[in-house]
Amino acid sequence: MNVLFLHSGGEWLRGSENALLVALRGVRRAGIMPLLWSSNTELLAAAHREGIETIRSSMPEIMIDGKHVRLQFFSWVATIRRIWKLIGRRNIQLLYCNGGSTCQVGYYAAKLARVPLICHLHAPYNRRYVLLYRLHRAAKVIFVSRAIEKSTSQKQCFAGRCEVIYNGVDIHRFRPLRERDHQWRERLGLPGGAVVFGQVSSLIERKGIDILLRGFELISRQEPAARLVIVGDGPQRREYELLANKLGIQGRVVFTGNQIDPLPFYQHVFDVNVLASRSDAFPLSLLEASACGLPNLAASVDGIPEAVTDQVTGSLFAAGDHRMLAAKMVSLLPSPGLRRALGEAGRQRAAREFSMEHYCQSIERIIVEETTASFVHKGNS
Repeated sequence: MNVLFLHSGGEWLRGSENALLVALRGVRRAGIMPLLWSSNTELLAAAHREGIETIRSSMPEIMIDGKHVRLQFFSWVATIRRIWKLIGRRNIQLLYCNGGSTCQVGYYAAKLARVPLICHLHAPYNRRYVLLYRLHRAAKVIFVSRAIEKSTSQKQCFAGRCEVIYNGVDIHRFRPLRERDHQWRERLGLPGGAVVFGQVSSLIERKGIDILLRGFELISRQEPAARLVIVGDGPQRREYELLANKLGIQGRVVFTGNQIDPLPFYQHVFDVNVLASRSDAFPLSLLEASACGLPNLAASVDGIPEAVTDQVTGSLFAAGDHRMLAAKMVSLLPSPGLRRALGEAGRQRAAREFSMEHYCQSIERIIVEETTASFVHKGNS
């Protein structure tokens, strides 16, 4: 079975890109032959290293959204035509859109070629985007969390069937270690006995780094030995570094910049994984931290409460409330036993509900179901 995967986005490997790579590996092991079409060179390079065939091409769109107007009509039509011809030439049996924007091109190409279309949504979309991207016309829509399914489905009736599939994590790779390599902390200038809070994310407003810094400033007054490590980069890094200076905590906060692999930070540096997002569909970083046996301290927004069970696998706080975040931090500071218990429960839940194997099997099942249904429909028509 041949499946064409479409992806659009910036030059980075974040949650949706990593989730796609996991799916590509999984379906290939199941005997499905994936072909990836994207303009993201980092994603294409990562897929190529996995032995997955790729095509580099832009993904034009048509959108009028306030001041943001994108009317790439001629290139949009040309791209639909190219994908339609590719489907016929390569005997593609299903089109899989990773993200909403690719569905605008994918829907028309799939309709022309008479193949089923699956759309995998990693974020909420308002009604205008649902309609213009043709998300409601896909044969199957996959949501990464029930919260995102609810918020998007309330805005528009979907013609196809909807299903929630949580992101998956490689629990064999992301795992707790018996002993930590203390050199990781030494390289970052962290005291050996300090309790280290850490966040892995892009440095953008949505991820709430400013909320995290303000919360950490409050606890650092009570516990000067505590440290904060922020792993990632983004357009607002300088702004957050200046905020740390303004709050007087620059000596207790480490900005690592972009890191190829967050695993060593979960295993050797962090004591508590934090995510202070203002909005987040279903963050992969929470699953990675849980799989490594870390407690999660996260904002109760969107799909995050589906990934973190409050007072069982971690602790939740009201999104945007840095004082409540600080109070939750303080409760975890003197309690290594509590941190360990929350982390162990998180590891068990990750293995039970969020494994990479379960995720890949779910994606494979949906692909087989939709291609089979399409074959039966064509046979009866």
